[in-house]
Amino acid sequence: MPALRCMGDIMSNFGDSNAIPRDPLQRNEWIKFQLRIRGKSMSELARQLGVTRQAVRNALTTSYPKMERVIAQELDLEPEVIWPERYQRRGQQSLESVRD
Repeated sequence: MPALRCMGDIMSNFGDSNAIPRDPLQRNEWIKFQLRIRGKSMSELARQLGVTRQAVRNALTTSYPKMERVIAQELDLEPEVIWPERYQRRGQQSLESVRD
């Protein structure tokens, strides 16, 4: 039962970007929930973009800037807010490449 209570806590803070879970699995569920409460789904985004559902879902598990931007736009957030570790890493990489 603790897992259900935890997910309930996560879902109840749907309007608070500070409540975005850090754990990737919880964050993925949070993203899907956010889309659902806005009347959207991964499949619908895929149809709108003319891509497969898997193409959109790939953004949940791997860096995919185009799809990250689409999902973030649907949630009225910046991709950096949803996936800070991806953008922090990208920023560090770009700084390192400038130094080389």
